[in-house]
Amino acid sequence: MLKKIIIIFLIPLGLMSQSKFELPCNSALLEKSLQVGLKQIGTIEKSNRNDGEVEKYLLAVGLTKSNPYCAAGQYYCFLQAANQLKLTENLIPIPRTGLANAIYDFATFKGRKMPYRGTTHDLIVWRRGNSIFGHIERIIEVMDKGNVLTLAFNVADEKGRQGVFVKKRNIYNPIRRLKIRGLIGFRGV
Repeated sequence: MLKKIIIIFLIPLGLMSQSKFELPCNSALLEKSLQVGLKQIGTIEKSNRNDGEVEKYLLAVGLTKSNPYCAAGQYYCFLQAANQLKLTENLIPIPRTGLANAIYDFATFKGRKMPYRGTTHDLIVWRRGNSIFGHIERIIEVMDKGNVLTLAFNVADEKGRQGVFVKKRNIYNPIRRLKIRGLIGFRGV
């Protein structure tokens, strides 16, 4: 009986913590932003202090070196794509920010709630406790059982270098002390 009560209380908590919200996005901008992002793979920091070539991501959102750049990198991809396509910046579907959770909050306010399934282009957002801090990555390939490959900024590779790399993640699992907050999807317009 106690097990049933615990399960009844835990199921809603699990469902609430994993939501997906969909934002409209120009289809050409979405595709081009992925192309831009894939070209960033292998970019590494100068001294593992969020510096060097990665500073261009921070500049895209008005931040200086030494700041985390996972969210700035995602915005950078959309900004470069908009510039290459000669589109205005107001077509970028995510806000200009260095905070992953600010992007997720924006999506919860402006987006449409969708079934929790990962698809190519989705952004996965994690959160550290109840703070404003977290992490964000873009799905580039969907595999089975919630596993995905992501385009990740401000992460380490197997050699311990910090930079931009492809990571294998699961849309249901935390990363160390970061719990999954949810997904941000895009519908082409």
